Amino acid sequence: MTTKGVNWGDIEGIVLDAVGTLIDPNPPVAVVYAQAAARQGLVVEVLEVKRRFHQFFRVDEIDEQLGPLATDEATEYRRWRRIVGNVLPDIPDPDRAFDELWSHFGTSSAWRAFDDVAPTIAAFRELGINFVIASNFDSRLRGVVEGLPALADCGDKLVISSEVGFRKPHQAFYQHACAQLGLPPERVLCVGDDPENDVNGPIRAGLNGLLIARDGRRSGDLTSFAELARTLAEFRPARSK
Repeated sequence: MTTKGVNWGDIEGIVLDAVGTLIDPNPPVAVVYAQAAARQGLVVEVLEVKRRFHQFFRVDEIDEQLGPLATDEATEYRRWRRIVGNVLPDIPDPDRAFDELWSHFGTSSAWRAFDDVAPTIAAFRELGINFVIASNFDSRLRGVVEGLPALADCGDKLVISSEVGFRKPHQAFYQHACAQLGLPPERVLCVGDDPENDVNGPIRAGLNGLLIARDGRRSGDLTSFAELARTLAEFRPARSK
């Protein structure tokens, strides 16, 4: 496991990304969008939907980064309306499609927790390591988390950009996460699947950061949470002596 200079003996808190790190859409986003189009008689290939989604999701994030990364619930709602409109530009009733997709991804049944999430959270608690779930999502994440058995008791551990007022990688977002943990940045480790939001951004803000690469299509510091739990366990006993 690559550690990017993390001083494991000093780590007392963990900041976990949500989507792609703890949870994943099930079925995949592109399939759900294609199904929404099909309900209106529009046939769009799943691979094409996937291509458009990745294109416009990133473009919209770049647009947000031109400003101060400020956000709130209304901003996120408008942002997702733009994304849906760009991914499905020819759909007959765009408002209906957006409402369906917004509602769908706000339910826990649209998501699955990765298999290693529950045992890793149990390991954090056994080791006395506090953690938060920090995401560029909106308030819908609360219902999603509460409805997933692996995360059901983590509702008080959420740090959501639309509630904080700033999106990753704004430093204020990470400062808020550290404040919720009650720890200085140097004692906090961020783990997520986005190099900028979950590694580079946290490091610039004084935290530690590690990249998890679950799909095997790119290199990362971790391929699963099992590695993280094992490494933390190696250092926690030394701190308690």
